[in-house]
Amino acid sequence: MGRYENCAHFDALYDATENCFPAVSRQNACTILREVILAPDDYTVEFGNKTYDKPEIMDKLAKELTLSCVYESPEQTHYDILENAANIIKHMNDGYITREDYEERSEFLEMIERYEFTLFTAFCLLRALDTDDTSRLEELRLNITRLREIHDLISNYTRDETDTEVGREDYERAKPIYKMLKSLQSLGYDYNFSPKERASLDIDHEDDTDLTDSFNAVNWLKRIMLLELRLEVGTPVEVRETAAAPQNEAPQESSAPANDDISERIALLRGTYNKRRFDKNRFLVLEKAKASSPSGDNID
Repeated sequence: MGRYENCAHFDALYDATENCFPAVSRQNACTILREVILAPDDYTVEFGNKTYDKPEIMDKLAKELTLSCVYESPEQTHYDILENAANIIKHMNDGYITREDYEERSEFLEMIERYEFTLFTAFCLLRALDTDDTSRLEELRLNITRLREIHDLISNYTRDETDTEVGREDYERAKPIYKMLKSLQSLGYDYNFSPKERASLDIDHEDDTDLTDSFNAVNWLKRIMLLELRLEVGTPVEVRETAAAPQNEAPQESSAPANDDISERIALLRGTYNKRRFDKNRFLVLEKAKASSPSGDNID
């Protein structure tokens, strides 16, 4: 299965369509999205007294999708993502992986995947428009690459396990990654790794074919839409919306996300979504590690 072809976060596209056209229902938002991707170039949609052509709708959707991945500001979002990534590296390598540590990791990776899919769709919509606004395309390309790199760092330097002890070797591997993520927070979100750094960390996405100029964005949009339609065959829209909603996020019922929903997403980025509870096993392992370690040798 290719990247994104499980359509796990497709509801984000319907959310964006609803936000672009607040007067439409969820079902009509689904119809608009399907038709604007699969329809011929002279396709139009009418709302009230205004008519939108296909390029207008695609451009509006691309802007809305991009904005949906930013809370407060691009700089703050960048800072918060790195902060949460650093905390996960720390919590997953400090002696004992609790269920809470593992859930924190899983929820963060799911959020990163959702943002990546959302921004990649915006990227493909702009590519399909054959826009001359190369700065928007380059910014999206950069942000998608950054998200893929952070996803790789979490996958490469944390275990996909829970309720288990972490050895000294894992701790030593993770320590420089934690420090690197913390140092990147002082840079703008347009920072870049050197080719040598990307290779040594195994996070190289500079040559991803789907981010090159030769990638057929129109075919990808049609393919992902047809895959989603295939999944929806015989299943009411309302049922799929509930089933597809990410964990801890209620299905959308209005044209804009509720304040509580936005607060939860910001809190997740800032690492406060889960309140860290006392864990006896973790405490004993950490106390043992502290007693046998040189003073100050911690991931801090």
